[in-house]
Amino acid sequence: MSALYVVATPIGNLEDITIRALKVMRRVNLIACEDTRKTRILTSHYHIKTRLIAYHEYNKRKAADGIIANIKKGKDIALVSEAGTPLVSDPGSYLVRLCVEQSVKVIPIPGASSALSALSASGLDVARFTFVGFLPKKRGKRKKFLAKLKEEERVFIVFEPARSVEKLLEDVTEIFGNVKICYAKELTKIYEFIKTQDIEMLKDEIKNSPELLRGEITLLIEPLQ
Repeated sequence: MSALYVVATPIGNLEDITIRALKVMRRVNLIACEDTRKTRILTSHYHIKTRLIAYHEYNKRKAADGIIANIKKGKDIALVSEAGTPLVSDPGSYLVRLCVEQSVKVIPIPGASSALSALSASGLDVARFTFVGFLPKKRGKRKKFLAKLKEEERVFIVFEPARSVEKLLEDVTEIFGNVKICYAKELTKIYEFIKTQDIEMLKDEIKNSPELLRGEITLLIEPLQ
């Protein structure tokens, strides 16, 4: 039976790809990509010749219909995100939901995840955690959202663009106090930085090290117990 393969790809280091993922990407008829330019770097590195097609936030409805139609005609298609595991803060969830609703088989090919990578190296109590993803961009809405998490007892994971992370840290301080945070930047890449400390210490370190405000940021926030 033909299927949609949800394939995790590296979040930085190209060696963080599974043997199974490479086999699937070579075997399928098409690879649906959130960013074809970034996926082409990976496929070129591993000499994968499978044709790439675009599937992203702005074309997901039309593209999803075409992908499902192709699977029903007998083609196997892989879905990959810009980096990491698809459906974690990306448009892949729309396609997978349609597949499930239309009884199209979905097969997960697990692999790299920035959220789980940060968790594993944080040193926080991560027996239970909550994934939040990207917060609202407008500060008022973001603060209201954070306020709803104030009674949360689990570590929660946030993705934040580097350009706005200082404002986010100010909001977290205002609402939660001097909590402990794991600041994970550029995971698996050359300038990887992972450090867990009180938020006030983290803010001081960022002021003294502007390079920490570059790249992709994953924050793990541990509420006060």
